[in-house]
Amino acid sequence: MTAIPPPKQPTVEAIWKAREERQRSKPHYEGYGISASVLGHECDRKLWYTLRWASEPEEITGHKLRIFERGDIEEQRVIDDLRLAGLEVNDVNPETGRQWRFSLAEGFIRGKADGRATGFLEAPKTEHVIEIKSMKAADWRAVVKHGLGKKKIDHWHQLHSGMVALGITRGAYIAVNKDTDEIYIERINLDIEEGNRQVARVMRIVEEHEAPARISDSEDGFACKFCQHKAVCHSAEFSRRHCRSCVHFTFVSDGNGHCERFDEPMSPKQQQNGKNCPAHLFLPSLVPGEQIDANPGEEWIEYKLPDGTTWRDGVV
Repeated sequence: MTAIPPPKQPTVEAIWKAREERQRSKPHYEGYGISASVLGHECDRKLWYTLRWASEPEEITGHKLRIFERGDIEEQRVIDDLRLAGLEVNDVNPETGRQWRFSLAEGFIRGKADGRATGFLEAPKTEHVIEIKSMKAADWRAVVKHGLGKKKIDHWHQLHSGMVALGITRGAYIAVNKDTDEIYIERINLDIEEGNRQVARVMRIVEEHEAPARISDSEDGFACKFCQHKAVCHSAEFSRRHCRSCVHFTFVSDGNGHCERFDEPMSPKQQQNGKNCPAHLFLPSLVPGEQIDANPGEEWIEYKLPDGTTWRDGVV
């Protein structure tokens, strides 16, 4: 028997489409560095691709945009609850009038903290960096049972990086169960050695012009299956063309860089325009082929591609 397709929902589809169109109308933003939450991934190659803007930005669906918005709403609800319980919560940096932003590793680790709070009954006088998340019941129960560091390591790094950058020795992770509205709070201590390790890790990735080793040889492996960079890493797909994918480019600080070919400083915005540069040469790690020849004087690099053909990048 042929399955009966579900009825169409044109109004619902119109909602998703309207949200997507509104999002596309906003200025496109490329991350200057590596988000603190990504530090939870053990694959250095993933971080290197992220820093180099290797893959196209994810297309966010209207449904997912609504999920993000729900998280923002829940964040404000929790802050209101904390204040109602007598805590002092500073969710806005008085110097900027915006959410607390932070950076480490010369500006290449970047993130935002949901606030700074004092008055937790477990340690009334101690200031905490706070990180607020809402999640489905199964994930919430797993965090409660096994702890933040085991079940949400990306969230742990997001909170911990804020502690390191803001110079605060305690953090409070506040998780809300979407199904039951239960609240769980886990407090963590500053681990300065881990903070230093992550800074050193990112600085090594910033200075590296060759992609680190793959974490798995199979694109279907757990670490790779849902990775944004799977196609560039495992398949015959080229990286995007811009300054960060070019052999002539080096990073400076805070997402800025320098073009060695023309001896010019390059802001993050200018780096995006590198796609039109006549002297652009892909970093060999970002070409899906084997380098077989090169001529620095004539500025070209030649590759053998997976289909057996030869391709020359640069002067033809």
